[in-house]
Amino acid sequence: MELTHEYLYQRYVVERATVSQISAETQFTKDQIKGKLRRFGIRKRPIKLTDQPYDDKDWLYHQYMVLEKGYTVIANEVGVSYTTILSRILHYGWPVRGHQDIDKGEPRRGTKHGEESLLKIRQSRQRKRVMTKCTYCQLKIELVLSSFKKYRNNFCNQVCFKNYLEENRVVPDRITDSAEYKHWRMKVYKRDGYRCKMPGCYSQSRDIAAHHIYPKKKYPQIQFETSNGITLCKPCHEKTYGREEQFITMLVRVVQTMGD
Repeated sequence: MELTHEYLYQRYVVERATVSQISAETQFTKDQIKGKLRRFGIRKRPIKLTDQPYDDKDWLYHQYMVLEKGYTVIANEVGVSYTTILSRILHYGWPVRGHQDIDKGEPRRGTKHGEESLLKIRQSRQRKRVMTKCTYCQLKIELVLSSFKKYRNNFCNQVCFKNYLEENRVVPDRITDSAEYKHWRMKVYKRDGYRCKMPGCYSQSRDIAAHHIYPKKKYPQIQFETSNGITLCKPCHEKTYGREEQFITMLVRVVQTMGD
């Protein structure tokens, strides 16, 4: 379903539906609904205009449409928030110019930086460097200071990095910390579109988990098969705790249906 201006105006303004109700009907998130309402300039209560310059339709038209200033530039000039100007533009029904169409350099065009500002700019562009040794081959290398501080181990190239990992491989205590498990989980998420697949659940939440249909402790031989996994949201995943075998038949059918 597409969130059109006509549909949102009818449901939100005429029928007085809430954002939560529209979200439940359309399966869009509340943030997506609110964003569309702002973009279309749809409000339940009419905007309150004052005696400020930006509430003068002719003045704002001249600034925005004739001079082609961005609404962020106008907001900075009059000392108000960006949304204050944007809401007026949407209220009058004028087209909102995209990010690429806004002249973001206009406020400073024609002015020069002071000596103090120029010095700060030069210093910020000078990247401090240090000499250290490659953790694997002990070859001397030069690194940017920020990178040196960020990592405990530093390497001269990808070959040394991979060799170091091979020689210092750590076997995790828990299977869920292993690279094989994380690879399996990612394949399950991608197949399911990162959404809960529990029948009857229409959650759009990103708080999800990759659930083993056949418990991995009882069926270790198939624990990393993609067909033995399904994406569940947190509430649905909690429903299966201690009752995993009761959901096997239903969830197996859901996965089989995906491949039909």
